[in-house]
Amino acid sequence: MTLVKSLIALTVGCASLLGATFCLAAAALEPVTIGYSTFSGAYLPLWIAVEEHLGRKYGLDLKAIYAGRIRPQQLLASGEVPFVMASGTGALTSHILGVKDQVIIMTTMNKVNSAIFSRGDIKTAEELRGKTIATGRPGAFGDMMVRYVLRAKLGLVPDRDVKLLAIGEAQLAFPALERGIVQAASLTIPFTLIAKKMGYRELIDYDKAGVVYPYNTITTLRPTPIKNGDLTEKILKAMIEGIYISKTDKEKSLAVLKKYMKGTSDDILEETYQYAKSVVEEVPTPSLEITKTALEILSYQYPQANETDPNLILDTSIMKRIEQSGFIRALYKKCRLITGA
Repeated sequence: MTLVKSLIALTVGCASLLGATFCLAAAALEPVTIGYSTFSGAYLPLWIAVEEHLGRKYGLDLKAIYAGRIRPQQLLASGEVPFVMASGTGALTSHILGVKDQVIIMTTMNKVNSAIFSRGDIKTAEELRGKTIATGRPGAFGDMMVRYVLRAKLGLVPDRDVKLLAIGEAQLAFPALERGIVQAASLTIPFTLIAKKMGYRELIDYDKAGVVYPYNTITTLRPTPIKNGDLTEKILKAMIEGIYISKTDKEKSLAVLKKYMKGTSDDILEETYQYAKSVVEEVPTPSLEITKTALEILSYQYPQANETDPNLILDTSIMKRIEQSGFIRALYKKCRLITGA
């Protein structure tokens, strides 16, 4: 069984009881799977696109598959998942290291919704010296970003002034904090909200510190928009409609968050939704300037990032075509006519 088939068997399940009529209709749809890397409010537009069957109007049977411990880029490499929704870090670091087969075709968020939280006995960032901070997988977004923030914003050198402990999934940070295995943790939403409610001290909020980054992107292999431009455009339009619903329909959005972020309390879901709604890009065309900033951030870990061409990391051709067609304006114009805004 292939990697993707195994994951689909675990995450999608069987729909064999939906009835003959539906099955015949679905057979005419082109199946497309988008991989995603974690469970957070940043992925709301994708989950909405799947749950609301937004691909159908474009002839697509759209599914989402959780990558689990596998890096999303491994799904791309498998050849069975043509698009992944994940931090831009995978594509960026690949280009930095000389493998230039990936391109970012959409950026839904340029805010990083992350922060460093500490135990109550640590009151300032300076008191992190000699302490240990929990972070995500080595080389992944959380690990890379905390290294940048420590150096550029707090004047601390990772692995010298502060130890970093890669613990993987963010929820594992809380037992590590409680037991004193680590004294601080770098967290993303909704775990930042949970940390506040648990009484941990926020030492630095990355957004408030002015950090911008292609935090959530749709990434694909370079030939895909060229050879399958029609499919790529359909995917991006479905995602844009997912963004639109996330910004304009709170009830549907909260229902979707509740389904995918199982076990999360209603107040955390509400705060997660409000944050995601406020920062998701209405026009999610990747930004060259923010890509340059991201390379600067990564240069703290990879000096060769300073020599990497940001233009090669992006393919904005299809997003710009959609934007110039008036597709996005028409969506929001319809909403404003209905609401009178």
